Amino acid sequence: MKKFGIVLLIMIVLLGQASTVAYGENVSANIMDEKYELLKEENLRLRDEILKLRNQLSEKEAEKIPVLMYHHLLKQEDIEKYNWSKNSSVLSVETFEKQMDYLYENGFYTATLDELQSFIDGEIILPEKSVVITFDDGYYSNALYAYPIMKKYNFRGTIFMLGYRVDNIQALFDPSDTQSLSVNETYKYEDVFDYESHTYELHDEDENGEKLIISSDKETIINDLIKSKELLNAKYFAYPYGAYDENTIEYLKQTGYEMAFTIEPGYVTKDLDKYELTRFSISPNTPLSRFKRIVNGIYE
Repeated sequence: MKKFGIVLLIMIVLLGQASTVAYGENVSANIMDEKYELLKEENLRLRDEILKLRNQLSEKEAEKIPVLMYHHLLKQEDIEKYNWSKNSSVLSVETFEKQMDYLYENGFYTATLDELQSFIDGEIILPEKSVVITFDDGYYSNALYAYPIMKKYNFRGTIFMLGYRVDNIQALFDPSDTQSLSVNETYKYEDVFDYESHTYELHDEDENGEKLIISSDKETIINDLIKSKELLNAKYFAYPYGAYDENTIEYLKQTGYEMAFTIEPGYVTKDLDKYELTRFSISPNTPLSRFKRIVNGIYE
């Protein structure tokens, strides 16, 4: 009986310690959440101040904005080693860095999609030298290679994530294949990247070669859009393969998406339909001279 009393006392002490630890962890988590929200608010305030200064320094305000579209990045040696050279969606890290260097050295402002929407709506002014940087599919290489380059210059960008590929644990990087950035790891890169939808699992074709985003039934498409939206807290969308029709736009509106991007080249202006926004694809076949013409608004 005495032994039982001792054991019971030990159990009570241990449970008390466990409760204290659990309580401490909850308090710590709450404090971290509060700090995170405060930092986000401060970053937004600072960004507003930066935009005001950029507009003051700019001789003209923007009338059209180039939205750049990237995909996968690899070092040039890995492109050659693993036979990626014929894949137009794989850009060398070295080329990407030269392009970002050019933007920085020439005073370009990298607008977020929120800012782009406000520009279209006439709510804010963007400086003449403004550009929007986007990545499709959610490759891990975006975090591994694009993130440190863009962070160095305080640039912002958006990754359109393919839900079923990112809704998993983080795979190790292997340049011979592709890996996706896990949605569980995205918080590490939020000071550079925002995350939006590229569908959950409709980035494919059916047995007839039709794009699933168009050929699937209404319920399937809407459920997919909702699933992706909830996974990423998304409000912007990039059409897989650039495929869409009137129904697609209607489904996007029904599910609360506010803008959508095609793969048609062209500048975003205030008179464009917000569900048919254009982008310039930046591939290994894009020489720096063409890149310069695109971002400077003189590409025909």
